[in-house]
Amino acid sequence: MENNFIGLKKILLKRRAKLMSALKKRKYEKRDIRHGDDMDQAESAYEQEMSYIFGGRESEEIKAINEALDRIDKGTYGICENCDEMIGMKRLEAMPFVKYCVNCQEDIERKKEIETVLTSSWDEDNNGGS
Repeated sequence: MENNFIGLKKILLKRRAKLMSALKKRKYEKRDIRHGDDMDQAESAYEQEMSYIFGGRESEEIKAINEALDRIDKGTYGICENCDEMIGMKRLEAMPFVKYCVNCQEDIERKKEIETVLTSSWDEDNNGGS
């Protein structure tokens, strides 16, 4: 099965290298926010926060890519981790690190939305909300 995914493996490796390079670059670009006027400090603090957010996203994507590469090596790549059905090639080409087919991904997202609504309703009820 791995031969079917050689092109996707190359894409994953290239994307991982790009993300790792960006993380490394961002690490060395951290600025000292103690210097400059209030505007400079505010701008620097904002840039650091955005860098932190993007760094987290990049780290998560690197983790997903590593998992996908591991699945390629094990021969389980392209198989939905929820229903064991094949993930469509168009989906894999669009997002080569996905773990779930479209139907299972939609179910997972729907469940998360319901949990969010229930949690926020619970919080409102227990915090004196309406």
